[in-house]
Amino acid sequence: MLHLDHSWFRCILCFMWILVGEGLHGGETIGYWDFSQGMDSWTANPHIRNLQHGAKGVSMELQAPDPFLTSPQMACPAGKVVCVTVRMLSRAGSVGQIYFRQPFSEERSRSFVIQNDGQWHEYRVWLPTLAPRARFRFDPSFDEGLIELAWIRIEAFDEMPGELWAQPRELRNKKIIGGGLYTVNGAETAITPQFIAEHPEFNAHYPFDGIVLPAVLSREWVDSLGLTKLGMPLRPAFLHELLWNTVKIPDEAVAQTLADLQTMRRGNLTDNFLIFGMVDGARGLHTPNLADDHDWEAIQHNAVQAARLCRLGKLKGLWLDTEQYGQYRWRTRSGTPEFEPDQPQGLPFPLGKDAPEVLRRRGKQWILAIQAEFPEVKIMTTFAWSPDSNSYGPLGGVIPFLDGVLEGIQSPAEIIHGHENTFYFGHAPGTTHTHATKDGFPGDRNRYSTARAEIRNWRSLSNDPAKYDAFVKVGMAAWVEDHPWNTPPGWPNGTKASLWSNLPLALVTSDEYVWVWSEHTKYGQPERIEVNPFLASLSNQTWNTPKSTGSTFDEQFDSDPLTRGWYFDFDMLSIGRKATPADEAAIMDPSTVPYGWEKLTKCLKITGGLKVAGESSKKLIHQRRRYVRAVDPTDTCKAFTLAVDFHIQSFGDNQRNPMIIGLFQSDLPLDEHSLALRISSPEKVELVLAAQGEVLKFPVVQDDSLRPATPYRFELTYKPSKKQIQANLMTQSPPQQRFAIERDVTEAMLPWTLDELGIAIDEHGETSQQVYRFQIDSIRFNP
Repeated sequence: MLHLDHSWFRCILCFMWILVGEGLHGGETIGYWDFSQGMDSWTANPHIRNLQHGAKGVSMELQAPDPFLTSPQMACPAGKVVCVTVRMLSRAGSVGQIYFRQPFSEERSRSFVIQNDGQWHEYRVWLPTLAPRARFRFDPSFDEGLIELAWIRIEAFDEMPGELWAQPRELRNKKIIGGGLYTVNGAETAITPQFIAEHPEFNAHYPFDGIVLPAVLSREWVDSLGLTKLGMPLRPAFLHELLWNTVKIPDEAVAQTLADLQTMRRGNLTDNFLIFGMVDGARGLHTPNLADDHDWEAIQHNAVQAARLCRLGKLKGLWLDTEQYGQYRWRTRSGTPEFEPDQPQGLPFPLGKDAPEVLRRRGKQWILAIQAEFPEVKIMTTFAWSPDSNSYGPLGGVIPFLDGVLEGIQSPAEIIHGHENTFYFGHAPGTTHTHATKDGFPGDRNRYSTARAEIRNWRSLSNDPAKYDAFVKVGMAAWVEDHPWNTPPGWPNGTKASLWSNLPLALVTSDEYVWVWSEHTKYGQPERIEVNPFLASLSNQTWNTPKSTGSTFDEQFDSDPLTRGWYFDFDMLSIGRKATPADEAAIMDPSTVPYGWEKLTKCLKITGGLKVAGESSKKLIHQRRRYVRAVDPTDTCKAFTLAVDFHIQSFGDNQRNPMIIGLFQSDLPLDEHSLALRISSPEKVELVLAAQGEVLKFPVVQDDSLRPATPYRFELTYKPSKKQIQANLMTQSPPQQRFAIERDVTEAMLPWTLDELGIAIDEHGETSQQVYRFQIDSIRFNP
């Protein structure tokens, strides 16, 4: 049985409860079954046995490999989405699944996380619009065990409820590692260690915390081997292309790469990895026999060479791409035919030929040799223990090899299970890609939390589940094509293909790392002056760089504030989402967010409406929406002063959607903890203090009104010696207006642990046709 990380799980359940609570009113019940009396037309397959009905429902024994129940056929209203609610007690696996369209298939299903603690829980799973006559298949577990099922209810709704976007506290200390074709393609402009060493400005333009780098081999040494590709000398040749051949790679072959790694300017690139692939770059010329100790000696030597590069080059470890892109071949001496026809055919290289016991032995030797050179190595895998590794041909032999790695690994090393299939999560319907489907891939919280639970649950596929728990960390992958910021002129981009994943939620559900894959993008181009606001915002929320936090600052908005730690709330699946598969997707379009820096006027522009494709304003009412900078948390014993210069272009027509400027608490809603100026209308201007479940409102403007197109300054001061808050609001040009208030506050209401500063859109407000517009010209904060 899987033992879940319960603190993380409770956090996810909390989010799920909030979300479903907002969307379960007014549903039409289209099916309800109480299993205390019988199965009522639900049928069990042979892997479900010993059904016993009682007052609380039906208990049943689940047997591997695939226990499931099938519903009777039912009528589903046209154009409605469906919510399936299950009340269940489980002592089986941690993941359940509901199939909703026949013929049943993975893309026509939704998985969900099960709390397998032997207690009663209700699980709600949202499904898309269904056919008029539908059946459901319910898989209560992927594993053996016992469950009790009380009832199942199926309801139809007009739309799915919104869900909370990634919150800052969920992103803290998570890291994004970039990788893609741009590191090996492009000849002299490929992003290699040499390129970064020769272009010290690169790291200032690269949006991630690290990069997956290739090691370029010496041209002279490669030429001495006589290696070719498509009839031409193999140039450039990379270390990962020859690691699994019988040629020992000498120190001099990687000397220049090591020098580049040691001299390249890192900047924000704190967590970099070395590519360690599984390819036959010698094309059958130096094919190994893994069962032969002499051949293995060369492979082990090469692995140590890679570890040495990581240690001396100050890399975190290896990005182990376990997908075997080629097959075993043995070159003939004569060259006619090119390869030996009598040798085994169709075997994935290099792990597809040998018996599991050989692979386990070699896996253990591999990691022991690597750790002898680099004890704290991190191994980030693309595919590891998963059902795919048993069914997908290019992954043949991966699990036995990794079982050996698991057997030999020692602290402080770790394995990061960066399950590659997660980089499809969020791809739109009609995505143009080999593995895409007509229905697309869900990219919501449920899909990511399920993937996390599955990765933890795949401990059962390893030969040592306890050691798996100790050494295997949950990673995620995301496919992000960065149009238009980092797509070079003439390069194809992912606009029509919609190849981008829900990177924020991938970060939320990882333990630490998410690796990003790109095929159309070349990140870090110095000539690109504009910053990708979405990737910069994500990076700033992780707090991995010094610019992300601070105390005193003076923001004049002379340049893009996202380069200095500012961030905003967004969700990648809401940006440029396709209305139909035929539409042009505006990938990561800044017009979909209500705030942004304007280069011409050097200010922050804010609009009181949220233009998010495919999302209604109703579903976003309870969504956190801020443009802020992290500050050191306020202390009740320390004074602070805040000064904000701003203009109001126009007022909105809805006072329940006010302009909000001030200090906030990143973990809490505005009405639970904040100190801010709220401008609801020209006449209704208040200083609002929220803390300890209480909200105090102090009128600022009385017997007057604010004027549009007028420069104002808002000053806020806290004096701890008097437990007093002072606020001033004044014009900065004639005719003069000045409003001032001074209020004492109780101990319980003191402004403490406020850790964000900026603007916010009210989480309970409403948008309308006429929305407010204003701009922030400068902000100064002195604690």
